[in-house]
Amino acid sequence: MPHITQRAHGPLIALSTDFIRVKEYFEAIVASSGDLICTTDVTGRVIYFSPGAEAMLGLTAAQAAGRPAHDFYVEGRLAAERLMKLLRESPDGRVHNHEMRVKASGDRILHVSMSLSFLKDSRGRVIGTLGIAKDISDRVELERRLREMTRTDDLTGLYNQRHFHDRLREEAARSRRQGDPLSMIVFDLDGFKQVNDKRGHLEGDRILKDFSTAIGDSVRREVDLCFRYGGDEFVLLLPGTTALKGAPVARRIVKTAAPLAKEGVTASWGVAQLPKSGDASEFVRAADSAMFAMKTGKAGVRRRGTDLARAYAGQGRGSRRV
Repeated sequence: MPHITQRAHGPLIALSTDFIRVKEYFEAIVASSGDLICTTDVTGRVIYFSPGAEAMLGLTAAQAAGRPAHDFYVEGRLAAERLMKLLRESPDGRVHNHEMRVKASGDRILHVSMSLSFLKDSRGRVIGTLGIAKDISDRVELERRLREMTRTDDLTGLYNQRHFHDRLREEAARSRRQGDPLSMIVFDLDGFKQVNDKRGHLEGDRILKDFSTAIGDSVRREVDLCFRYGGDEFVLLLPGTTALKGAPVARRIVKTAAPLAKEGVTASWGVAQLPKSGDASEFVRAADSAMFAMKTGKAGVRRRGTDLARAYAGQGRGSRRV
């Protein structure tokens, strides 16, 4: 194991005369940089930890010295192995701007852009690695928020119509590939238009938000996918769930939203399971037809086409217009 000195920021090991020769130049660069700069020996243990690294991760050079670099990676050894594979396969012996997550003090997780290269002696032998990482956490968070804005309904906070079509394709493909069931629930609010016309859009918006809250309170937040398709239409995708087990979810949502009935608004719903063919159009039409079977059974409710039904009308063999 290399000899480790007690200096906090100077080179912590004398690997060769070549390494010592670049000492002053290297230190001048890193002293003025806010980036994480770290060197490791051939075993992957930290031998240099820059002031920028200390500030970024919230620990001292002395605390980092001698520890395996993968201790600081969220994915641990797996991330280290992936980096080394990229490095070995790189034509120029460098990895450029590899995005990954690292652990910092206070249980913080940082997103960094890592560049990595081999350190070699005058004979071309690898004596360690040099890593330089920039903190890109703010950029990653901004990109996440922008993605959320493009796929989220502004009023309810549920996913929007565009994201529904994307996720339907993804979940249907996953269901076919893994052999797991996938069910869909379609909701359409009865009496909403009348309330909206008589009491105004602010009251209408409140009702839509209340129904969205009832949905959110009744599903598996980390698994089920909830969408406001448009107007007073809502769709749920339930991965790993059969239609038989999806029906109680719909009833639970309606029960949670029961107070809206006092305001003249109820919900019709239909549930369907992805067919063995994996046909998304057939899947949507089955759920939509089941919803309309309930809707037309209610007194004074006239059948009308939903935006969801119109989007899939005419798609696939044996389709019909609604």
